[in-house]
Amino acid sequence: MKKITFILTFLMASYGFAQNVSTGVVTLTSGFTVQFDVNGTTEKVTMTMVGPSDVWLGVALNTNLGNSMGTGGEDVILYDSTGLKDRNLTGEQNAPNVDASQDWTESSNTVTSGVRTIVATRALDTTDSNDYVFTTTNGTTFPMLWAKGSSLILNYHASRGGAAATLGTTTIALPEFNVYPNPTVKELNVQFPASIKEANISVYSVLGTLIFQSNMGKFNTKINTSEWNTGVYLMNISTPQFSQTKRIVKQ
Repeated sequence: MKKITFILTFLMASYGFAQNVSTGVVTLTSGFTVQFDVNGTTEKVTMTMVGPSDVWLGVALNTNLGNSMGTGGEDVILYDSTGLKDRNLTGEQNAPNVDASQDWTESSNTVTSGVRTIVATRALDTTDSNDYVFTTTNGTTFPMLWAKGSSLILNYHASRGGAAATLGTTTIALPEFNVYPNPTVKELNVQFPASIKEANISVYSVLGTLIFQSNMGKFNTKINTSEWNTGVYLMNISTPQFSQTKRIVKQ
């Protein structure tokens, strides 16, 4: 009974039952899109912004579509020659202010055939009064303003417009770690997905005893299992964005 209780508790803690929602790809204008994936388990939101690589790109969240300058304080995510910045609208014809707290963490920034794809994450609620608070409530709709510059240097010459995004229930595909050989005799290899550089690896016996723990990276992927007792183990692989559990058999 103790084994079963631990396994169920471990799996529930690893995967959780919080809802995941997504806006899907929102087309702002030709060649410029944005998507927000909200993970209720990790309480993180992932933004994917795609647009031309040679101009600055900006999106203001939960902003009155009828007011292209906003009323002041609205959340802005803007990429220009200085990088991806957390900003807020001034309510006037001025460049958005840079927030004192930079809450977006850029995961990747790639350019292919003149198209830039930026992926960044932050907490659903950063506690910053200038930041939009994301929710996991299905059906939530929020307006957005967008702007696209004429160069990478932030300036007044831009095309702009409005759009609306609606969060809907979805299954967010998570990067998958591959652990092999399984069953194992002497060692395990942890194969990282391309988008993940490091992860915390913890291995437990079915009774809940921690037998291995390490922060591992792409180039440090081997675990010595030669001294483990024969049996079944649970491996938890966690990153700031998500957590996965693997069932390991030691022969």
